Amino acid sequence: MLGSPLLPGIALSQPGSADWQAFLQQMYRLAHAYDNDTCTPASIAEQGLQSLQHLDVDSAGFRDAVENTWESGNRFWLWQRLANENGLQGGILHVERGQDVPLHDHPGATGMLRVLSGTLEVWHFNDVSGKDEHDRVLQRVSRRTLQAGDTAALLPEQGNIHALRALSKQCSMLDFFIPPYKRSQRNWYLPAESGWRDRQNIHCQRIADNDFLLS
Repeated sequence: MLGSPLLPGIALSQPGSADWQAFLQQMYRLAHAYDNDTCTPASIAEQGLQSLQHLDVDSAGFRDAVENTWESGNRFWLWQRLANENGLQGGILHVERGQDVPLHDHPGATGMLRVLSGTLEVWHFNDVSGKDEHDRVLQRVSRRTLQAGDTAALLPEQGNIHALRALSKQCSMLDFFIPPYKRSQRNWYLPAESGWRDRQNIHCQRIADNDFLLS
């Protein structure tokens, strides 16, 4: 069964049966469906998670794709880009213990994740505040511990604000977005209270991506 905190589970057959090119073509079809308004974000996430589960990460095609990735990162993660065209963005996100990824969003994007190795904890929140530009109220919609093979999703209007914490020495995960989000529009959320990870509702200051990463 799929492990998304935001979507109903679905039975899978023959997990790990799709090679890299077949997986990419399915994801491109989902991106095309989004562009043509023939697929909702929830349906994209549901089908995308199925495709991620079916991807054979031991196949030669996937190993070759990983070997030829373009790498980038910041003080929170290392990113290996596998796709960034035709309405699809995706790659492998690596997070080490002690480099927790703070609360942030991916505006307008549907995100799909499959853990490749390690263990991590994931928090998803909705913004339930009013019109204030900086001080926000976030309401938690899920908190989960994920291990290799587990999946999770975020939607544009549901669980889009999220944070990650590696519980193992290192955690790696496949991370795909339809449509690609613009990094310049990403926001970070700085909690006003300590112990926010255990709270259902938290108050945060919203900070633009560039201002946060330069701080």
